[in-house]
Amino acid sequence: MYTSWIDWGISFGSHDSAIAVFNNKKLVFATEGERWSKKKHDKTLPPQLLEYVKDKYGEPDNIYYFENYNTKEHRRKAAGQNPKEEPYLGPQCDCGYHYKDWTVTDHHHSHASWGYYTSPFEDCTVLVVDSIGEWETMSKWRCSGGMMSKTNSWQYPSSLGLMYTSATMAGGWKGNSEEYKMMGAAAFGKGQKEYKILKELWESDYNFHKGWPYEGDPFEIAAGAQRLYEEVLMKIIKWIEGPLVLVGGCALNVSVTRLIENELYIPPAPNDAGSAIGCAIHRFENKRKFLLDFNPFQGYNIDKELRPDFIVKELKESGIVGVANGRAEFGPRALGNRSILADPEHKDWKLKLNKIKNREPWRPYGVMVREKDMSQFFNETRPSPYMGMCFTANKVMQESIPSVIHKDGTVRVQTITEEHPLWELFDTFPMLVNTSLNIKGKPIVNDEADVIEMRDKTNLVIL
Repeated sequence: MYTSWIDWGISFGSHDSAIAVFNNKKLVFATEGERWSKKKHDKTLPPQLLEYVKDKYGEPDNIYYFENYNTKEHRRKAAGQNPKEEPYLGPQCDCGYHYKDWTVTDHHHSHASWGYYTSPFEDCTVLVVDSIGEWETMSKWRCSGGMMSKTNSWQYPSSLGLMYTSATMAGGWKGNSEEYKMMGAAAFGKGQKEYKILKELWESDYNFHKGWPYEGDPFEIAAGAQRLYEEVLMKIIKWIEGPLVLVGGCALNVSVTRLIENELYIPPAPNDAGSAIGCAIHRFENKRKFLLDFNPFQGYNIDKELRPDFIVKELKESGIVGVANGRAEFGPRALGNRSILADPEHKDWKLKLNKIKNREPWRPYGVMVREKDMSQFFNETRPSPYMGMCFTANKVMQESIPSVIHKDGTVRVQTITEEHPLWELFDTFPMLVNTSLNIKGKPIVNDEADVIEMRDKTNLVIL
């Protein structure tokens, strides 16, 4: 008799909550809490999400959690912070909703497992970089033959992530939310003074968790912080030989990837959301075999026919179109199932898109391109299926499609292969702008109701 065994992997409590569901150790669903609560970077797992998961897949037999609450409370107490309540899912989860009933994996081990076991590498180094886990702020792991071993770690309060977030807040952006804006702003400043100040603080073991009481031009702050981040990180990476997996919230800083010469893999949700998967597969047997067929489309399914011919027609006529089809992407990047696409050769595409997104005009956009065509447009070529890397535009691209190139000469890229549902579009277009299907301040569109709301508010054609 066939028996269904349901495991949940969960991450919640600080930001970017997520749940992953496994049926007999096979991943069948993964989504962020924000897609269901409609609150960006939601730290909770909303009741409607848990009810959906239970109704569709059944009650969990095991629950795995992404960090050690007791160890984290020890660090919080040592740092003089107020205690937090023990993690709890609430009465909406009838099975194992108390932390004491869960199987716990340390924060950085969850990150590292997510990165390694979804990577294409059998042998590699995993580097975890974030603000803070329990005590660790950075860790290095040697991975071979499906086994992982931690070789180095950096401890609180020394933290590149906390440095970057404190600079984000000093520049007037939201911490643990708008670091991506500061990264884009860095190209518009020099930040020489800010870099020197931040470097002196860094070298003196300043605790950036206390914030950085600095007032100055936001673009100069951004440039200084980005320079220091890249300098410190590259000093570590230059001693790493062979393939590299970069994971943790700081792996969302795509600008630094242009400097990395190693073979590189960054998973689709390198932040805490991805750890909902990592904390579970770390505990599974044959885990290296488990996710070889991983794909990022694991969320809610908008089940309708995809019509590439309609998309091409709309792009030719208006230069811009929304796509909401199939299962939602896992992670903060829209990868084609919840995307706004634009033809970068169409007049005024950026003005139209900035109006729809209510977006600052200096911020860069990412693009989607066939992996086999990368060399036509960029100086470097390697797979970037989850839009986690930046590439330097070559002369051909500078002359033919300059509108997508950022101030620093780079472009954030999603590469696709023949398996991608939008592959056919690139028989007509050499490259398309790809940005998330969402309204400013809202998460990426999740379900049919979200699509209707976005149509009503923006008049965007969504297919």
